[in-house]
Amino acid sequence: MKFLKKASLAVSIAAVSFAANAELVAMDEATMSAATGQAGIDLDVTLTGTNAVSVGEILYTDTDATDGGSLSLSNITVGTASGTLTINNAIDVTSDGIMNIATGAVSGLQIGVGSVDLVNTSGVNSGNLISDLNLTMDLGVSNTTIGKGTYDASGVFTADTKTVIDSQSAFKITSGSFSALDGNVGVSGITFDDNGGNVAVDTTMWADGAGFNIKVNSIVGDLTLGAVTLGGTTDGTTGVFTAGPSIGSVAISDIQMAGATITVSGH
Repeated sequence: MKFLKKASLAVSIAAVSFAANAELVAMDEATMSAATGQAGIDLDVTLTGTNAVSVGEILYTDTDATDGGSLSLSNITVGTASGTLTINNAIDVTSDGIMNIATGAVSGLQIGVGSVDLVNTSGVNSGNLISDLNLTMDLGVSNTTIGKGTYDASGVFTADTKTVIDSQSAFKITSGSFSALDGNVGVSGITFDDNGGNVAVDTTMWADGAGFNIKVNSIVGDLTLGAVTLGGTTDGTTGVFTAGPSIGSVAISDIQMAGATITVSGH
């Protein structure tokens, strides 16, 4: 369960971080501008090439004195295959003491993870969960507020006693692939959209005495796995793995989450 908690947190944060589109929010750009104010900071992030940002490894270690191991995410990349991509961010602090971050839309963002592995106490990989994960995504306009309160779609502020991160956004996975369980399961032709459009995402995150909480207020979409392969062979000379035959495709329609909360805490 400890691994499932950490994996759920990682997946949820990844979804919140890269998902963005104003289609979810009734707030148009004029209303958003009025809510955030005219003064502030413009922060533009330009990505050039598929490896514009790279991280060698993220290593989570369970510090249990008797049986603590690790979870390793290695060779993480963020970039674009279309040459150059610029993500525009407008940052404002409102009169209510709330930081507001408005992010512009982009197309063709690529995210890669070379390998996700379990590591034993000796530092040796004891099992491969995922390898060669590649996703191409379109992001739309997002609006994220951070502080002791939130704004609704019409820009009305509601105070809160705790600091929260509220994000209204959307994204679309246009293509993707990965291998799992030592390469013996292959998935390609991944798409995730809402009837061809962006998947609307509304999330709220906060920390309290129970732990770190991620509430999915709403998310609606359709997931397609274009081809799933099982088994395969590894060439004894070259070490090249060849996937087995495809067993078919999978389509999951009308995925809906509303009000689900994930809480991560130690034990």
